[in-house]
Amino acid sequence: MNTARPCRLFLVAGEVSGDLHGAELAREIAALGPSVCLQGIGGRHMEAAGISLIADSSDWGVIGWFEAARRLPPFLRRLSALVDRLMADPPHALVLIDFPGFNLALLKRLRGRIPAVYYVPPMVAIRRGDRAARVAALGARLLAIFPFEADAYRRAGADVVFVGHPATDLARSSDGADGALARIGIAPATPVVGLLPGSRGLELDALLSPMLEAARIVRAASPGVAFAMAEASPVFRDRLAAAVVSSGLPVAIVPGSRDVMAASTVLLMASGTAAVEAMILGAPMVVTYRVSRPTWWYARAAFKVRWVSIPNIMAGERIVPELLQSQATAGEMSRAVLALLHDEPAREAISHRLRSLAEELGSPGAARRAAAEVLSAASGLERPLSRPVR
Repeated sequence: MNTARPCRLFLVAGEVSGDLHGAELAREIAALGPSVCLQGIGGRHMEAAGISLIADSSDWGVIGWFEAARRLPPFLRRLSALVDRLMADPPHALVLIDFPGFNLALLKRLRGRIPAVYYVPPMVAIRRGDRAARVAALGARLLAIFPFEADAYRRAGADVVFVGHPATDLARSSDGADGALARIGIAPATPVVGLLPGSRGLELDALLSPMLEAARIVRAASPGVAFAMAEASPVFRDRLAAAVVSSGLPVAIVPGSRDVMAASTVLLMASGTAAVEAMILGAPMVVTYRVSRPTWWYARAAFKVRWVSIPNIMAGERIVPELLQSQATAGEMSRAVLALLHDEPAREAISHRLRSLAEELGSPGAARRAAAEVLSAASGLERPLSRPVR
């Protein structure tokens, strides 16, 4: 590490989940290295955590390969501008966080020029082909959050360490259903259906309307049920509020997803990072997703697993219902939700299995371990003096 100037790290994240991961990582880096200067690209959470942002990437994310191709010109402009900036004034280390479409392209252009650490690297264990080897060849230190991903990268010769999943801190920080219900404003012991339509605009396009229609059907069948919807980002606040008003349903819109997860009897949710958080909390869920037909066809050819949600992938079988593509309708959603609402033994069995699977994600403190890895890479050390994940 260049000792002539303070250590400077540049973090790059996109979308809501990456912004949250980046914020947690930044706070842990600051705790371990108070004099470290943090700059980067991300969202409001990273900025609040003390990162000096040069650009807000909150709206950079898209769903699907073909959808991304339509945004290629701005993608290339952003990429070129960032490469020029980083080469003109290189940080001690580049820290990439999830966001594989952009971050892999950036890593390819900067390979060997700036030390790089990739936190939450692209998932490879469930893909066909040699993606693990191609990512490994880019030379970054990879901080995997799933044990099976670390194993796949290790077999491909990558410099990889399993740091654990950052969501494992949820169980430690949650005060349970009663606290969440009180904050949302729902009476204790009320059955709650949590709605998580996603953290991207295209996810809301596909899922918000059928989820609200499913909620209407559920309420007609079970009038005592309350509804809470997670607001993934303030960017979508007005859109969610307008949709709820239009539906005529009494749906509480709640900033973030954690209180919604903790309070809910059953979750109806878009597939993604939130499913891991729900798994850690043992929350029974119905997972749904819908993308364009070309993207769906490509995904079926590219991936070698039958399931899309992490709980089912980890279990190797259907633990939670998945309603994908043509099944992602209000009718199918409401049927799956009502089946779980009316079957307490099934909910308890799912909750127990989810908590058991979550034990494979490591102990709390993933972000602290990741921060130690980042600082060691920035200083040129082999490995930080941190305890192994259990």
